[in-house]
Amino acid sequence: MKLAVKFGLLVGVLFVGILFGINTAEKGMQRIEGTTDLPGKSFVIKKVEGGKMEVEVLGKQVASGVPISSGKAVTGNWLSQVGGDIRTFVIGTTRTVMEWIMSKL
Repeated sequence: MKLAVKFGLLVGVLFVGILFGINTAEKGMQRIEGTTDLPGKSFVIKKVEGGKMEVEVLGKQVASGVPISSGKAVTGNWLSQVGGDIRTFVIGTTRTVMEWIMSKL
């Protein structure tokens, strides 16, 4: 009985600590964003019209100057291209090695 009471007390203290931590983290995020008086969303797409987009980011209105293409997305910078090439190489090499190992079993 004594063990059950201690266990229950420990679980209660941990639960209160977790709730306190979540509340503190939420207040910290709101302070960093500066959105304590704004609605909960920090990124809202207002409207898409004729390939152009209007977005509200942290309460500031932003409009795209260039129409959004309906085709394939434009790739990022050279670093993301190199990362994609390395990813493709690692996946291909891993697949080849696994196929070789499975053929030997």
